[in-house]
Amino acid sequence: MKQRYHISREGRGTLTDAEIARHKDVRRLQYNYQRARTLLHRKPLYKDRRAFLALLLIVLLAILVAEATGDGPKERAPGVEEGAPLNGANGVPTSTDSTSSAP
Repeated sequence: MKQRYHISREGRGTLTDAEIARHKDVRRLQYNYQRARTLLHRKPLYKDRRAFLALLLIVLLAILVAEATGDGPKERAPGVEEGAPLNGANGVPTSTDSTSSAP
């Protein structure tokens, strides 16, 4: 049962009292809620084979994309200590010693 949606520039207009009363079925709403709630939490994720494989595939694709783009740890120039602050967005370390000549 597919629902068809018709979108127009003029809009739908106001609803009549009969249309409002038709959608005010509280029992049907509660039935739909209970059904959706039990279907959602029926099985744990690790026991649902399809959901687990889909999640595993997403994680593996994320790892593959991360390695392909090179979003790993940045390599530092030799002689720069580990805690040295970086200058700007290009990742150039700032010099912390006083022997360097500053312009």
